[in-house]
Amino acid sequence: MKNYLLLLSALTVMSCSAPEFHDNHVIAHRGAWKETGLPQNSLASFKAAAEMGCHGSECDVWLTIDDSLVVYHDAKRNEKRLDASTYEEVVSELLANGEKIPTLREYILCSKEYPHTKLIIDLKTSKVEGRTEKMVEMIHNLVCEMDYEAYVEYLISYLPAYEVLKTLSDRPIAYLGTYRRQIPQMHPDSIAAFGFKYLDYHYAHYLANPDWVRTFKEKGGHLNAWTVNGEELMRNLLEQGFDYLTTDHPSFLLSIDK
Repeated sequence: MKNYLLLLSALTVMSCSAPEFHDNHVIAHRGAWKETGLPQNSLASFKAAAEMGCHGSECDVWLTIDDSLVVYHDAKRNEKRLDASTYEEVVSELLANGEKIPTLREYILCSKEYPHTKLIIDLKTSKVEGRTEKMVEMIHNLVCEMDYEAYVEYLISYLPAYEVLKTLSDRPIAYLGTYRRQIPQMHPDSIAAFGFKYLDYHYAHYLANPDWVRTFKEKGGHLNAWTVNGEELMRNLLEQGFDYLTTDHPSFLLSIDK
């Protein structure tokens, strides 16, 4: 009995301990697809990123019209928006490697096989009022149901959905801002007012505003940049102390991230 109790205690400590992720700055953008020829956001692309030893792998999540959480990047598939499609419509054609588009549940199940690679969930914004907020709640509930909270972080660009998520989860939530244009909400002062501590801007915004990087770092912010594919830019941002770099070339970034 004594040995049994000692074993049970040890297992309890192990189950409650914090995850140990690969110690590098590399986030694979939609999995490791470009270097491998695998479809973006496929289960195979996540596995490839994890097997490379990436700290994290990013995926994109949409909510279908019949309330299925699916992992896919583009807003449209077969000329129809995902948030206006049924699950059956979304998975009606297979990906190039023979996989169907995965659900988030399937993606998390796959991720559980690779506990040293963090899952970075990008919450895509629906054009249908209220649907993004509903998706946020559904994702949070699923992550909790699958006991996977400690292994995920979130990316978000729609501020009303952020307001919902921050009341539900204490996991890191990074603000994406916009891609091609700057908006007032991306400024360090606005970020502080919203309560963001995590930033994930396209690298062009950091290059155009080097003072932002200094300000964010002084305030203890956590910085990511996407999509960082060139060696010179990779080295530049690593030297500036960025916490993550999201890239289409994770194996190459791993080779210089020493």
